[in-house]
Amino acid sequence: MARFYCDSIIEGQVQLEPDQSHHLANVLRLEPGQPVVLFDGKGTLAQAVITDIKRKAVMLEVEDIRTEPARMAGRVVIAVSIAKGQRFDWVITKCTELGVDHIAAVAFERTVKLAKGPSILDRYNKLALAATKQCGRVFLPKITGPCDLSEILLSLKKDYPEAHLVFGTLNPDAKRICKLPTSDEDIIAFVGPEGGLTGEEESLLKAAGARKVQLTDTTLRIETAAFAFAAILCANRDAAE
Repeated sequence: MARFYCDSIIEGQVQLEPDQSHHLANVLRLEPGQPVVLFDGKGTLAQAVITDIKRKAVMLEVEDIRTEPARMAGRVVIAVSIAKGQRFDWVITKCTELGVDHIAAVAFERTVKLAKGPSILDRYNKLALAATKQCGRVFLPKITGPCDLSEILLSLKKDYPEAHLVFGTLNPDAKRICKLPTSDEDIIAFVGPEGGLTGEEESLLKAAGARKVQLTDTTLRIETAAFAFAAILCANRDAAE
């Protein structure tokens, strides 16, 4: 059954936003009387029936509402260096599909400098919404940044005070990521730029309690490392539930 985002799900009649209305009416070509699923990205799901299709608005009758509780532990956070163009779009999309709870865009010292500001964050949120809609997630991931490492550390330590922190490295002395035990505790994984972390950044992470871990014996691109962390950590989290 087709799923659509609706910011405010209430009993009775609701109206879809223009972009969701366009997708329903002009892309999927659904018709009045057909059932759909609504989600608000905050845990609420509803069964609804299309009642009216206008040029820029679709009306639906909500028939059944249920709410899932937000995860308060076992959250997976990927704090990842910004990458050029579509490569960071893939980070947002695939980490959303894999079940990451929070994607934090980081501007490390060796990160390629890219545009900042509300417009770039709006873009990332739209990509996450599209991926959430497609993959069947109930909750939208939180997306923050871009900020430098010190700002991100302060923010994440405040939001996830009991979280375990790890960062990727090729150092052979580092613990293999797949040997980390399954856990229902929050975990934050830092993915540096392809030029690597500076000595100062690595010291900053270690001072914050982060452990170095090794994904593979090979040098990975930013998006590949982010996907690997996301897949392994979300699988570990889900196995512990």
